[in-house]
Amino acid sequence: MIIKLCYKEYPAKISLAACKSFYEQTGKDLNYTLMCYLDACRDSEGLETSTRLTRLFNVESFDTIAKLFACVINAKDQSIPLAEIEDAMFRVGWMISNEDDGMSNPWPLVVTALANDVSGYYAELDKKKATT
Repeated sequence: MIIKLCYKEYPAKISLAACKSFYEQTGKDLNYTLMCYLDACRDSEGLETSTRLTRLFNVESFDTIAKLFACVINAKDQSIPLAEIEDAMFRVGWMISNEDDGMSNPWPLVVTALANDVSGYYAELDKKKATT
């Protein structure tokens, strides 16, 4: 998994350690939080861009998502500080840019993309379970 945030790519990984760390820091479940973004994205389909983005901003706080990003990024690279992630989120945290590369999307869209990646990861695990 790759998190594209403020013109930088951060390798990320969903793991039990990431889930536990997120819970310890926030008291929230990482997978549930990501599912909430998938639901909000689905529920706001067809709405104006600004309305849809507003709904995604309202799912979780900036602080909670910064910690979520840090947990899944640190599962791959522990040298990335939370302050770097927060700064990147702040810099892209307004509206969708005209760039089509996905490198400057507001953080609610980035966490939604991560949620889709995690959903795909779990779907692949389910396929492996079924064949073994």
